[in-house]
Amino acid sequence: MRPSQVKKFQEQQAKFASSVAKRTERIKTLWNKIQSQTSSEFCELEELVMEAHKLAGTATTLGFVDLGECGRDIEVLLKPHIESQTLPAASDDIDRLIVGIDDIAKIEPKRPDDLTYGEVTLLHEKDRTKQLVYVVAENPDDVSEMVKQLQYIDYEVILLETATQLKYALGNEAPSVLIVDLNDFQILDDITRVWRKNSGIPLVVLSTTECWESRLHAARAGAYTFFHKPVEYDDILGLLDSLWETNNAQYRVLIVEDDRTLAEHYSIVLQGAGMKTSIVDNPHQLLDELGEFHPDLVLMDLYMPECSGVEAASVIRQHASNTNVPIVYLSGETDLKLQMKALQVGADDFLTKPINDLHLTQAVSIRAHRFRALSAMMDRDSLTGLLNHSNLKMALERELSRARRHKSPVSFVMIDIDYFKSINDKYGHPVGDKVIKGVARLLNYRFRKTDTSARYGGEEFALILPDTPADIALRLIDEIRITFAKTPFSNGPETFTATLSAGIATFPEFDSTESIIEAADSSLYLAKERGRNRVITHVELGEHHDSQEKNTA
Repeated sequence: MRPSQVKKFQEQQAKFASSVAKRTERIKTLWNKIQSQTSSEFCELEELVMEAHKLAGTATTLGFVDLGECGRDIEVLLKPHIESQTLPAASDDIDRLIVGIDDIAKIEPKRPDDLTYGEVTLLHEKDRTKQLVYVVAENPDDVSEMVKQLQYIDYEVILLETATQLKYALGNEAPSVLIVDLNDFQILDDITRVWRKNSGIPLVVLSTTECWESRLHAARAGAYTFFHKPVEYDDILGLLDSLWETNNAQYRVLIVEDDRTLAEHYSIVLQGAGMKTSIVDNPHQLLDELGEFHPDLVLMDLYMPECSGVEAASVIRQHASNTNVPIVYLSGETDLKLQMKALQVGADDFLTKPINDLHLTQAVSIRAHRFRALSAMMDRDSLTGLLNHSNLKMALERELSRARRHKSPVSFVMIDIDYFKSINDKYGHPVGDKVIKGVARLLNYRFRKTDTSARYGGEEFALILPDTPADIALRLIDEIRITFAKTPFSNGPETFTATLSAGIATFPEFDSTESIIEAADSSLYLAKERGRNRVITHVELGEHHDSQEKNTA
């Protein structure tokens, strides 16, 4: 466990320890009420089971193992009475547990190092920066065009010629990927000894030969993939994008748990694994948070005071926009029949408390990854992987709604490839598709995770930039325009460039989905009218209209 994780874990242990006396006193008070009760009211019994359940989950997770087991034993002994609707008589077992609970609470918790918690590799919690790529080639001229293409898209590329140079470079800094251009497979053996298959750095092999022996040689060396030369640069770029997305996916997890201490622990664990989290401890806030946070997965307790997890899942599924989001129960319930019954209401899986931190992060990331993959198939454009037109509008509506609540700006951008019909006519549609994917790659690479990029249709694209006023959006989009104009595209031995025009409109100046799209589209039209290869904001659009009105008058 890293020092920062140990410190956070110890803080959570201390916070829980300060609340233990209150929790155990509540359990004893409820039990005494039940023993003196003569009516058939079961509210105290249900509350006692709930308190024992919460104690079991939180105490065990935070290292108070004996106290957690005590809470679990109380819950197990009392549950049959809930099901049979009978009040428990005085029981030596229950009395012994409840009378002795304060002594059990005094047992020191396990230290973080004694637990299996925190065995999670931390990811960098920051937006995309330049990715480092090492390219090893005996003949640098063979890869010069590929290197230029990567650099235009803003990858940092270091070109090396020998295994010795690679060894020195790896000693200074590890790259995101290693690309080896081969004429002779002997160099691959030398490089493999330096690189080592278990280094965690993906190895990409480029070769002039495509025979079985060559591919097998690369596979045995531990290559992630193999390309036969000449290589389409677009294929290399697509692979790098895929690797980056896989390694840097920041899944969004909504934690629904009434025990705040336990929820905060799960949140810290998942954040440590590179995920973004939000906590809801009151189910009444659940729908609002779903709409604003837009999670990849909901992690929900099964038993909560105001409504059960099953009831909350049922409410979530009533809304069409939440039909596919995975719901995973995380509960101390071990009865398989009850677990299956809970899953019938619309949840996707069941994890049992207490849960190892590593198991939790793996279980959540696997399910969130699957959800994103399925969503991409349904919600995204097949050529570019960007959001499609209809889902863009829904995303824009959500972002404008959030901006109204927080009184923050949102910029909406329309982008168009200049003279795209001429590109298709001159080079053909496959080359035109390369240009479209080039724009998509640039949008994906240059913007924040909180921004939304979409293919609006044909050669048109759109961007939603939260918390971004018009002047900042203008600077960002102009940088994209300049970079794209320098990016070469290939048509066999021939290369060419293309340009972009863009229009920007901003909330709150335009406060509806229709008005902001129309204003951005009008700004884009003005950019094309003024000669293309430029960016126009709604401010210039307004000045243009004012000028026209004066001339008309």
